[in-house]
Amino acid sequence: MIEAEDLQQYYPFNKIKVKFYPLLLKELDFFEKQKGDKLYSINRPAENTKYLTKGVVKVVTDKGREKVIKSTSLQSKYPIGDANKSNTMDAIVATAQASCFQINSTFLDHFQVWSGCYDQAAEDSPIRGHQSYEWVVGLLKSQSVQMLPQGNVGELFEELESRSVSAGEEVIAEGDPGDYCYIIVEGEAEIFQCVAEGEQKIAELGKGVLFGESALVSSEPRNASIRMKSDGLLMKLSGEKFSKLLKAHVVRWITAQTTIEKISNGAILLDVREAEEYNHQGLQGSINIPVTQLRKKISQLDLTREIITCSNLGSRCASAAFTLATLGYDVYALQGGINGLIRSLDI
Repeated sequence: MIEAEDLQQYYPFNKIKVKFYPLLLKELDFFEKQKGDKLYSINRPAENTKYLTKGVVKVVTDKGREKVIKSTSLQSKYPIGDANKSNTMDAIVATAQASCFQINSTFLDHFQVWSGCYDQAAEDSPIRGHQSYEWVVGLLKSQSVQMLPQGNVGELFEELESRSVSAGEEVIAEGDPGDYCYIIVEGEAEIFQCVAEGEQKIAELGKGVLFGESALVSSEPRNASIRMKSDGLLMKLSGEKFSKLLKAHVVRWITAQTTIEKISNGAILLDVREAEEYNHQGLQGSINIPVTQLRKKISQLDLTREIITCSNLGSRCASAAFTLATLGYDVYALQGGINGLIRSLDI
């Protein structure tokens, strides 16, 4: 184990502001390996950046180059490898035991950008002056932001605006058009949906949670209301900026022909129209889960298979694809709607 201040010895942590080290320390995973265990393998990509704190590791690259990393050397203060090059090397424990720690590579890359944005921001910037920056960790760990290219992360922070909120205040009203998405900096919120009996509480939201993005993706009315459970502070991002920065990098569109090929290789065709629409014109073998019920019925989907969302409206298709992508599914959205796919199948 290491202490927060010890991170200053390691690259690229030494490029990040010391005040953020306690947050980063919570994101480290400490582990031990035995002689012969592999930390990285050629042609097997990994998600984490790994460091050696005790023992010796031998590295052999796919080009045949070899090097030995000892925990007592300066070289151990640099990563053994990261997600960008993990599949180009074998990294094997050479001593009886080795102690290491790791951190998600994308998160670390994005956090460096955040630290730079914080440094460059004016004193009165909405991203400065907070008691806690746990919201930054939550935002950077959200699946949609994880999918952002590193070059766009700084722009995301530059576009954020702040909004103070009070307990009981309704931030989002069911049925309203989408205008902003929000990140909780301080406080807690609750999600409600209208049901036959009146209103039902669906979930609670805490620091670092991104919400309100679904309506921005689909361009359809809000499907739930969100009210503050306590006084707090939110960061908000306009729908226009959201589409430019997040939606464009998360939703992957494919043609009808590519869809047919993927289905033949085991992909799931997910029809996200309402049941009446699906019953009138649904493809055999597809699964019907209306986009409004997707989160409730998510267990019906196989996380190990590719999913292709389809509907007769691109907005619903995109909304479903975005939701599934942020939940970790390998998902695509069908271009041209269900009619286009039917025409391709009839050819």
